[in-house]
Amino acid sequence: MSFTDLNRTRRAANIALLSLFIATAGALLQIGGTSWDITSHLMLKPETFFTPSHTVLYTGIGLLTISAGIGGVVLLENKKGIVGSSNATAFKLLVIGSVISLIAGPSDFLWHETFGVDGLLSPPHLALITGMLINSIAVAVGLARIRYTPLTPFKEKMVRLAMVPAFAALWFTIIWYVYMFSLPFSNGENFQFNPNPILAAIIATILLPLISSIVFLTASNSIGKCGGATAVAILVVAINSFANLIPADQSMISFLPWYLIMAILPAIIADLVLNYLPKKTIMGIKESQLIACAIIGCVFYVFNYPMIVWVFGIPFGMGFIDMQGMDAIGNLTSDFQDSLLSIFAITTVPGALMGVLGGIVASNKICSPTKMIREDARSKNTNQSRGMSYVTDE
Repeated sequence: MSFTDLNRTRRAANIALLSLFIATAGALLQIGGTSWDITSHLMLKPETFFTPSHTVLYTGIGLLTISAGIGGVVLLENKKGIVGSSNATAFKLLVIGSVISLIAGPSDFLWHETFGVDGLLSPPHLALITGMLINSIAVAVGLARIRYTPLTPFKEKMVRLAMVPAFAALWFTIIWYVYMFSLPFSNGENFQFNPNPILAAIIATILLPLISSIVFLTASNSIGKCGGATAVAILVVAINSFANLIPADQSMISFLPWYLIMAILPAIIADLVLNYLPKKTIMGIKESQLIACAIIGCVFYVFNYPMIVWVFGIPFGMGFIDMQGMDAIGNLTSDFQDSLLSIFAITTVPGALMGVLGGIVASNKICSPTKMIREDARSKNTNQSRGMSYVTDE
C-alpha cells in the first residue's frame, strides 16, 4: 500500500468515526424528542411546531442527516480499507434511514392536510419510526464493527463510550416501534388503527422482553466491559424519565425514585451474572447469558413504565383509561401501583421465557458476527504491511 493510499484510508477512518459519533448523538436526540412529544400530546398541550420536544427531535434528525451525508461521501471516496465489506453496511443503512425519515416529514404534513388529525399508527408515522430504527441500527452496528479495525487506544476507548448511547438509542427506538402496534393512541379522525386490547398486551408481552434481552446481551458483548450493559440500561431509563415522567405529573415524579430502583437494579444483577457467574462457579458462559436475559425479560413491565401501563390498562380495567389529559396521567401512577403485583405475577414467567429466547437469538445469531469481524481484522492485519498499523494513529 502506497503512502498516498495510507493517507487516504486514514482520512476515511477519521471521517467515518466522526460520522458515527455525530449519528450517535442524533439517534439519541431523535428518539428522546419523539417520546417527549408523545407525552406532550397525552397532556393535551397546544400543538405548535416550535416546542422543546420538536426542537430535540429535529435536532436529532438534522445530526443524522449530516452524518448520513458524511458517510455517503466516505462510501464514494473510499471503496476499500475501513469502509470495505463490513463497515460499509452501517453507512448504507444510515443513508437509507435518513432518506426515509426526511421523506416521512412532508408525507406527514400531506397526510394531515388530507385526512385531518391522525393517531400514532399512521403510514407517515410508521415510515418515520422505521427510518429512525434503521438509523439506530446503523449507528450500533457501525460502532461495534469499527472497534475491530486498527484504532489507537484513545479512539478505541471513545468508541466503547459511544456504544453506550448508541445501544441505548437502539433499545429505546425498538421499544417505541413495539408501542406503535400496542398503544391505544392510533384512532384519528378518519382511520381507527387502535389494536385489539388483548392482542396489544400479547404483542407487548412477547416483543418487549425479547428485544430487551437481545439488546442487553449484544451491548454487553460489543462493549466488552463489566458495567457496559448496565450503563446502557441506565441511559434508557434516564431518557424515559426525562421524556415521559418528569414533564408529566407530580405523582409520577414522586414515584420516580422507586421506578429507578426497580428498573436499574435488575440490570445490575444481570450484568454481574454475565461477567462473574462463569468465573466464580462451574456454570458456563452460555448458561449465564440465559439467566441474565431471563432477569431482563421478566421485569419488562416495570422497566417500560409508564407507557406500558397504557397497553395493559384496558384489559385490566384501569380507571385512568376513561380519562383524558392530565386527569389520565395523574391517575396512571396510582393504577400502576394498585395493579402491579397482579400484572407482574402474570407477566413474569412469559417475560422470562422470552428473555431466554432473546438470549439464544443474540448469542447464536447476533453476537457471533462480532467474533468473525475480529478474526477478519486480525487476518487482514497479518497479511498487510506493518504500515497499516499507522492508519488511524492521527
